[in-house]
Amino acid sequence: MKRNLLISAILSLTITGAHAGINPFKPYMPLTEIDYAHNWSVGHDSTSIAYKPVSLTQRALLPIGMLSTGILLNDNELDKRIKKEGKLSSTPLKSADFLQFSPAGILYILKIAGVQSRNDWPRMLTAHGTAAVIQFGLTRSIKNINDRERPDGHGINSFPSGHTATAFMCAQMLHREYGETVSPWISVAGYGLAATTGIFRVIANRHWCSDVMAGAAIGILSTELAYELTDILFGEHGIKRPVVVADIDETTRWKFGLYTEYSIGSDLFTSGGYGNPDTRPACSIGIDASWMPWYIGPVIRAGLTQMKWTGADDLYLPDNGSVTDVYTIGAGLDMDIPLLSRLSINGQAIAGYSPSANSYSFKYQNQPLEWDIPAAMHCYANLGMTVRTSSFSSVSVHGGLDYYDKVWRSYIVGAQFNFTF
Repeated sequence: MKRNLLISAILSLTITGAHAGINPFKPYMPLTEIDYAHNWSVGHDSTSIAYKPVSLTQRALLPIGMLSTGILLNDNELDKRIKKEGKLSSTPLKSADFLQFSPAGILYILKIAGVQSRNDWPRMLTAHGTAAVIQFGLTRSIKNINDRERPDGHGINSFPSGHTATAFMCAQMLHREYGETVSPWISVAGYGLAATTGIFRVIANRHWCSDVMAGAAIGILSTELAYELTDILFGEHGIKRPVVVADIDETTRWKFGLYTEYSIGSDLFTSGGYGNPDTRPACSIGIDASWMPWYIGPVIRAGLTQMKWTGADDLYLPDNGSVTDVYTIGAGLDMDIPLLSRLSINGQAIAGYSPSANSYSFKYQNQPLEWDIPAAMHCYANLGMTVRTSSFSSVSVHGGLDYYDKVWRSYIVGAQFNFTF
């Protein structure tokens, strides 16, 4: 397992890109108005560069990094085995069914309302139809090959998450049509809804964290492949708006990330409940947002930690039982110090709080089992490396400490996939 974690980190760090920032309260600067000799993201003049400033190879590096993380950490030693009996019905489960299509809903509402996007209707519909076919084919094929059992025990098609793949496919469509041509905040909304979809699938006990990361990768990659094929088919015909990039004279930078972290060793402090020797933190997933006016800036984080049960037999939730995930919200400082044009040192120090103060009842070997989760301070500290994959994205890998007051101290390795501008 430690070898897999190391391989994942190496794969992620091989991704290359660049670094820049803009003032988000000013419009994007079209490429046709930028001094090409001093623009890192272009590098040369071209009559068509404003329509395709980033190659498929650059765009594919982010989802490839996400997919490698999901595959290499697709290991049951990191997963809890807490299964839910009875009917599957919960608010997060139903919400994810709706949210997976919400980025596409925003896109088509804007289009119908007359807000000009990157492409005209024929070109856009061709790209979106192609993306849907690619995403469905990849997701179903991998599910059939992998046969991974869902955490609730209902089905063996857990990896990857189809809902998350659909959500990120739609979010990437929104980004390509409006985020790169009108405003990055439209992309923030789309990616935020997509990330929420994936997290809800984890909360509903339908997926492991690695399922969600792989699903997000497949969704993004499917859209990028579809747009590349559409560009080959249509050329520049049907393009209505040029792609825009950051104004490099501005220093303010925003970063929105989907992170996942895995425990590689933990100490438990409680004598009962979560101090049970067969219970461990397994993996975490969540989102965070940073404002970087300089090399350091404030960050906020919200996420959850899945628990791992290592007993001899599976642990079962009763009918209508809730899933035992530890939720955390927090704020702190984010550091990003450049080393090279494509590489920087990153680190975070976050003071958070887990508001869950609940008792849970389970069935283990036909005997009742109780867990008590206190509401307490939950803090994080990590240090790692960040590389840029394109004008709008970066990948980070890190190691650190997860400290849940009076419950556990866990050493973690993690990866973060960022939308930046």
